[in-house]
Formats: sequence, structure tokens, C-alpha cells
Amino acid sequence: MKTTAIFAIFFLFFSFAYSYSQSNTEIFQLSDTNRKKAEKHFILAEKHVGNKEIKKAVKRYKLAVKYNPVYVEAYYKLGKAYEKQNKSDEAISQYALAIKYNPKYTKAYDCLTDVYKKLGRLEEMAKHYKLAISYDPEYTWAYFSLARLYSDINNTPGAIKNLKLAIKHSPQYPDSYNNLGVIYWKQGKLENAEEQYKLAIEHDPKHVASHNNLGAVYLQKDKLVQAEEQLKLAIKYDPKFYYAHYNLGLVYLKQAKPEQAAAQMKFAISNNPKLSDPSNNSGIAYYQRQ
Repeated sequence: MKTTAIFAIFFLFFSFAYSYSQSNTEIFQLSDTNRKKAEKHFILAEKHVGNKEIKKAVKRYKLAVKYNPVYVEAYYKLGKAYEKQNKSDEAISQYALAIKYNPKYTKAYDCLTDVYKKLGRLEEMAKHYKLAISYDPEYTWAYFSLARLYSDINNTPGAIKNLKLAIKHSPQYPDSYNNLGVIYWKQGKLENAEEQYKLAIEHDPKHVASHNNLGAVYLQKDKLVQAEEQLKLAIKYDPKFYYAHYNLGLVYLKQAKPEQAAAQMKFAISNNPKLSDPSNNSGIAYYQRQ
């Protein structure tokens, strides 16, 4: 029976270093005395966090926002402290307050949507990323995260649209190209996928995912020399990346190099035992059986 290679298709997630200043507190006519008290409690809270004294930190953050009701960073940090205590609802409320007083405070959006994701509240997650974009249309991470969400729920048009917007606003980041390539690959558009993987590598020559995925495309197109080259580059930049070893093993099988194929697949299995499960249709044992 003719076999079909299984390729490593995955998304990489990372954080962008956006930062915004605290919202304007003068409109609340905050006194210098209260401002200083708020800052004092905030500093003490940070020390408690450093010492892993979360309960004490929570008390200090609460005092900080008591004396400065628009202390955005304090609300944000209080939310993170509540997360450490596994108090999701409390964390959500604090992140929401940080956003209320500074709608462009992207760190709060990131944490808030992460909590919603853990709780499976995907509609709220999407809603707040869209809200973030409404205040900051160049917020690349929001577009990228929306695309990831839409991909997870099989909203392919939404995923493509947001990845293209992420690329538009931050063309230097390779992950967006890679993920767009993944979507095209799933649609059977190999030429489009190949183009996106190459663009990712152009922006980051050491982008492991794109080297692996480009190698997978070449493997599917029976361009074995090019596939081997790309997969070896993926392994060079991440020697323990088992998907690249697995795909390289498939290349060697097609090249009638059983010993080299066995070595690559053995390494892949050692790093991901599930690949040897006969019931796993993406596993090595399945293809050996075929």
C-alpha cells in the first residue's frame, strides 16, 4: 500500500515586548501623600513576590490600589498574584481593572486572555483581543493570537485574515509566515505553503519550524534532496527536535537507506514514544506495518 508521509504541523507561541505607560491619574486628583503610600506598598508587594510570599503580596497590592485607585501596574500584578493562588475569577477582575484604566495596556490583555483560554472561555478570549485591537490596531500579538484561536476552532478564513494582518504590522516576525504556511499546507496548497516557509526563513535563517515544514513540503513533492537539506538544517538548529528526525527518516526510506532511516526514527521514538504506537496513524509503527 502506498504510504503518505506525516509532517510536523504546529504553532510556535511567543510574547512581544510591548509596554505602555500608566493611565493619567491626575483626573482623580490623587494627592502626593496617597501616591507615595501606593508606591511604597507596591514596592513591598514586589519584594514579597520575590520571596514567594504571595498572600503578603496580595495584601500590599490591595493597599496600593486603595491609595491609588488607577494604579494600573498594581492591578496587573495583583491579577498575576491571584493566578499563582489559582483564583481565576479574582485574577480576571484585576486584569479587567487594569484595562479599564489603560485600554492600551497590552500585558493585561495577554494575561486575561490566557486565563480565559485555560477556562475554555474562547468567546471571551476573542472578544478581548478584538477590544485590544480596537484601541491599538498595530497590536501584532492580538492578531497572531486570534489566528491561533480561529485555527483551533477551524475558522480558516479568520485565521488567514489575522495572520496576514499580523504580517502587515510586524513583517519581521517569522512565526506568522510559518503558521500561515501551515494553514495553506492543510488546504493542500503546497506552493503557497512553500512560499510562506521560505519567507519565514528569510526573516530568521534559524527558524526550526519552517525548515522542518519546508522539508516536509519537499518530501511530499518527492524533492528528496531539498527535503533532506531542510530537515538537516532543522536538526542543526535544534538537535533534539524529533519531528525533523522523523521526517528525515521518511526521506531516507524513500531513498532506500534503511539503516540511516532506522537511526533517525529510533531517535524520534526515544524523544516521543507515542510515535511507536501501532494505533497511532501518525506513528512510525503504523508506516512500518503498511
